[in-house]
Amino acid sequence: MTDTDLHQPGPGPLRAAVDAAELAQAVSGLVRIDGCLADSDPLAPLARDIARSLTKAGLTVHYCAQHDPLYRLGGVRVLAVPVESGTSSSGIAVSRTVHNLLLLDWDRYGTYTDTQQAINTTLGGMLRAFGYTVTPFGSGGAWLLTGRRGTEVGR
Repeated sequence: MTDTDLHQPGPGPLRAAVDAAELAQAVSGLVRIDGCLADSDPLAPLARDIARSLTKAGLTVHYCAQHDPLYRLGGVRVLAVPVESGTSSSGIAVSRTVHNLLLLDWDRYGTYTDTQQAINTTLGGMLRAFGYTVTPFGSGGAWLLTGRRGTEVGR
C-alpha cells in the first residue's frame, strides 16, 4: 500500500454533495396552481418537504413549467393549491405525469391511462408511509397533502 492510499478521502463528502444537489434540483421546479411558488408562500415549506421525500424515494419531481426542457420527461407533479383556488382546504396536489412520448401516442392511450392510475395509487400509499396526510383530489387520481400527520396546514 502506498502512502497516498492512506490519505484518499472517503466517498462521504461526495455523496453528501450529490444528495444536496439532487434535493435542490427537486425543489427548483415547484409551482403554484396560479404561477410561481415563492419562498414566502405558506405552502412552500410543505412543497419542498414533499419534493425531498419523493427524491429520497428515488422518484423524479416533474418540471411543471412548459418552457423547461425537462418538462417532457414526466415525473411526479408537486403543485401548491391555495384555498383561494376554490378548494375546501389548501395543500399540495401530487400526481404522476408520464413522459410526453407516451402521452402523445394515441394508439397507446389505454396504456397511458392505466399507467397513470397504477402509479397514482401507489404514490398515495408511499406518501402515507412518509407520514403525510393524504386525501383524494380531483378526478384524475391526484392526492392532496396538507402536512404530515399532526401538523396539517391551511384547514
